[in-house]
Amino acid sequence: MLFQTPEFLVLLTTVLFALAVIRSPRPQHLMLTAASFVFYGWWDVRFLSLIVVSTVIDYAAALGMGGVKLSARERVKLSLVALAAVVVFLVPNWPALQHGHWSGNWLELIEPGWTGGWSAVAGMAVFAMLGPALYGAYFRLSETGRRKAFLVTSVAANLGLLGFFKYFNFASTSMVGLAGSLGFQIDPVVLKVALPVGISFYTFQTMSYTIDAYRGDIVPERSLLKVMLFVSYFPQLVAGPIIRPQQFMPSLDAPWVVRANQVRSGFHLALVGLCKKVLIADSVGPLADAVLADPSGQATIAIWLATAMFAVQIYCDFSGYTDIARGVSRILGVEIPLNFDFPYFSTSIIDFWRRWHISLSSWLRDYLYIPLGGNRGSVGRTYFNLMATMTLGGLWHGAAWNFVIWGMYQGALLCINRLLRAWLGRHEGVDRFLSSRPGTVLRWAVTAYFWMLGWLIFRVSNFEDLMYCLKKFVLFDGRLSGSALGLGGTQFATGLLAAAAFVVLHSMGWFGRRWGDRLDAMPRWLGPIIYGAIGMALFFGWPKTDAPFIYFQF
Repeated sequence: MLFQTPEFLVLLTTVLFALAVIRSPRPQHLMLTAASFVFYGWWDVRFLSLIVVSTVIDYAAALGMGGVKLSARERVKLSLVALAAVVVFLVPNWPALQHGHWSGNWLELIEPGWTGGWSAVAGMAVFAMLGPALYGAYFRLSETGRRKAFLVTSVAANLGLLGFFKYFNFASTSMVGLAGSLGFQIDPVVLKVALPVGISFYTFQTMSYTIDAYRGDIVPERSLLKVMLFVSYFPQLVAGPIIRPQQFMPSLDAPWVVRANQVRSGFHLALVGLCKKVLIADSVGPLADAVLADPSGQATIAIWLATAMFAVQIYCDFSGYTDIARGVSRILGVEIPLNFDFPYFSTSIIDFWRRWHISLSSWLRDYLYIPLGGNRGSVGRTYFNLMATMTLGGLWHGAAWNFVIWGMYQGALLCINRLLRAWLGRHEGVDRFLSSRPGTVLRWAVTAYFWMLGWLIFRVSNFEDLMYCLKKFVLFDGRLSGSALGLGGTQFATGLLAAAAFVVLHSMGWFGRRWGDRLDAMPRWLGPIIYGAIGMALFFGWPKTDAPFIYFQF
């Protein structure tokens, strides 16, 4: 379900009405979890089973790490819940599964003679019996061994699901290509499978729950319903921000109350996000696509313009989603952390990654970079940790080599940034200049050039096209004609107007107050005028089709 659709408005209105009527925590949790399931299942109800299975495993693992030994009856109940979810996942297309093909091209295994149906049944039976047995067996280990066993089980299950649905084909085709380069021929096994929306986001979120339980940062929750709501909370379920249990679970200890000031403030924040998505991102997107979808023959000026348009598109699309998610959650009474802090005004790559997709950056820092050793070892080890973290962060974004290259590129920039900081510490004159106003502008311009180059790598997935674009981006070819953009005059003008509006409004937010705060502070008499103007802009600027958010694919 998309935020900018009538169906979501109906869902949100229903949830608000239910919260006003229901005053007890547990019924509220049931209602909110049901609403979250409706929100996610609107796309494909079968993939709800993945969320349920992941949640059940992590719920039990966290309790095990906390020393809570569930009774045999409780363990069987959890296994039955997970088993029911797997059945929902498999049963609808059982006849097709017998032949290795799912109807509607939803899941197709290209391997002659594969009889996946009975294999799936066997796997389900093993899963149902093995879970309770493993839980009891782990308690016969030492405390350290038990905690590690539960953590490994949780991480393996989550990464296993993520890897199967998101990276199976990438790994398979990469192995075939590697074997071919070595002179061997391997028949590929390829899955034609719909990638579950937001699987990377909720996988990282539920992993943070068990990792924090292992570290002792949280007390594992005894209520499966609360953990299920934490994982599936609909405002941020499919595209973040990635929230930590400490940021959400305390809100479940008391009833949620809908308050007028929160509704007004949340509405303003969601309205800003909607305008970013509909009026800006969806308007500049065609300009970027017209060039970067097939860049061969395009001039440098066209590559530059298209990359700039994509930079505007991805920021307004992703931060717009975050604003709507934060606004909707604020309406419901729960504050979600900030995920973007004007990253395009950064004056270094380190600063950029402190401002862009903050929830992912901090997740990678806390759960990957620091456990690898962070900057506590040698300089070489620190750079290795940075490269490994950012490369895996790039791969998190998608199963394609351009995302791996993009992650390595960002890691290399962070390493160079650290080297330059160390060098500047020994050259006070240069450091003093760079701290001045002209120096700050210079640092911003250089940083902008490199994150723009990064967005080009991020956007162009075909390797030959990427090499062409990089050559044109770095080496100006002297051609000043923009006619190769291939867009009609109205569409081209609309895109440029939207990009110009973004530059002006974004700068006003940076040098003044955020637009959500501005709307909160406006006089009551001015509200109808502002709402009317925004409503007219949305009415005339609404795209013909509701484009999904870019980060849904991750």
